[in-house]
Amino acid sequence: MEFTGEGHPRTLPLDRNRELLKSAREEIYKTVGDVHLPVYIWEPPAEKTPPYPKSVAAFFFSSGWDQGQVAQFAPHCVYFASRGMMTMAFDYRVANRTKGGPLEAIADARSAMRWLRLNAIELGINPGKIVGVGGSGGAHAICSAAMLRGFDDPAESSGGITPVPNALVLFNPVLDTSKKGFGLERFPDAGVAKEANLIRAIDKGLPPTLVMHGTADRVVPFAGSYEFARKSAKKKNLCRLIEFEGQGHGFFNFNLSFEMYEATLMSMDEFFVELGFIEPDPEAGLGKFD
Repeated sequence: MEFTGEGHPRTLPLDRNRELLKSAREEIYKTVGDVHLPVYIWEPPAEKTPPYPKSVAAFFFSSGWDQGQVAQFAPHCVYFASRGMMTMAFDYRVANRTKGGPLEAIADARSAMRWLRLNAIELGINPGKIVGVGGSGGAHAICSAAMLRGFDDPAESSGGITPVPNALVLFNPVLDTSKKGFGLERFPDAGVAKEANLIRAIDKGLPPTLVMHGTADRVVPFAGSYEFARKSAKKKNLCRLIEFEGQGHGFFNFNLSFEMYEATLMSMDEFFVELGFIEPDPEAGLGKFD
């Protein structure tokens, strides 16, 4: 909490995100030992609920696999719920809270995708219209679900259910885990980091992907997204890269710049409409949260 010049308290943006998180329904999607991983779920309002199983936007918060806030994407979830989607913010294991790292994050994202499909009927969702959305390390985790094999939780059976999302939206994503990218030292060894390097894993048939990255990112190099998009396009995949000139890491967050938040959100909206995940809405727009 901080105070304005008139002496009246004003809620900080991060607190606002946490307040929005309270409007969601919480469920546990995975338990590992004594760690219970929650997912926060927003339903569209009745007047916006489609007469068919809903599309899903599944969000994985930004991290370097060390820390991060599951409330980060709460404003995005609230907005896309208002557009008729079921939206979800998934927690996953990180070092500072749940003794996790990149391998645990990858496994948790795969578990989350399978949990969605396993519970599709109960949730009222379309298991063929799931968008995985992530930032930074969370983007690596959900993109790995689409591209890598063999990174499942050892104690968990796949049940024959695919963890591959039907589309991806990636914010300043960790895609290159080599020395010139990000996160090499956070893997058990260089060999595992090489196996988890998504630029090396590009092949035909990847889900449609939207990448948004600031060119002045000093944490996760923009060059990784550029190379990923170029190589993916060569494989005839739909991979759209939007460059945000001069923007740094995390530029898209609601609590940093409403202008950038709005620009990236509208790009997502157009992408979802293009893919047939939501209906066009001439009245769709943004309003600042009170």
